[in-house]
Parts: sequence; C-alpha cells; structure tokens
Amino acid sequence: MNCKNKKKIPKKNMFEKWIKKIVYKKNIKIITIRIVDEEEIKNLNFKYRGKNYPTNILSFQFDCFIHKNIELLGDLVICKTIIEKESIQYNKTLESRWAHMIIHGTLHLLGYDHKNYQDQKIMENIENKIMSSLNYNKPYL
Repeated sequence: MNCKNKKKIPKKNMFEKWIKKIVYKKNIKIITIRIVDEEEIKNLNFKYRGKNYPTNILSFQFDCFIHKNIELLGDLVICKTIIEKESIQYNKTLESRWAHMIIHGTLHLLGYDHKNYQDQKIMENIENKIMSSLNYNKPYL
C-alpha cells in the first residue's frame, strides 16, 4: 500500500469476497492489489497507457503459472482518493464503489474490455450481475 491516508480502505476479506464472485469457477488466482495516491496512479497511467491524468484503477494482466499451476492473474492498482471522490460524484456508498472497481479491474485481468460498444455492454452486464449478486446497486442502468 502506497497511500498516505489508510483510513476507509476495505479489509482484505472484502477484496477476497468481491474477487471470488468472478473467479470461483477458475483455478486459484493470485491478484496483487496496490492502493496508491493520485500522483502515483497518474505516473503509471502515463507510463503504461500514455494518458497524463490520474485514473481510478489500472489492471496489469500477467498470464503465468507458478507453483503447482496456481495462476498469477495480475496486478490491480487502485487510487483511494479517486474512489472516494467517485463514490460522492456517482452517489454510491464507498464500499459499493470499491467493490465495483475491484470487480471491473478483475474483469480486465480476465481479458474483458470496453474499447468498443459491444464489448462495453458485455462488460457492463457482467458487472451489473456481480454487483447485484453481492447486494449492491447496479453501477450501470
């Protein structure tokens, strides 16, 4: 964790709960979650995506098997302050916003994307179903 203010960050079991809703039928997945401030995520966004602004989450896919076929799925880098701002902006609970971003990022690690309208709708439908199954409001209407 590389953010100065560590208050209001979900507990590890919450991250596991959200991720397990997606990868429950697959081999055990290892996902690294790094929580950062806006400056770090802005630098990463620029370095890896060429976009010179902070973002809420970045997903870095890693397709490799380690120790007895346990798959390392990848890394999620999430910006705490942006998640907090977006929860207010979108009128969502903070927990719900964290859940949504972890689910969104994990889907990216599994190969889903939203670069075109059709892929966006597929990904949004999956996110809506997972969020509903966790008793959160659907993020997309």
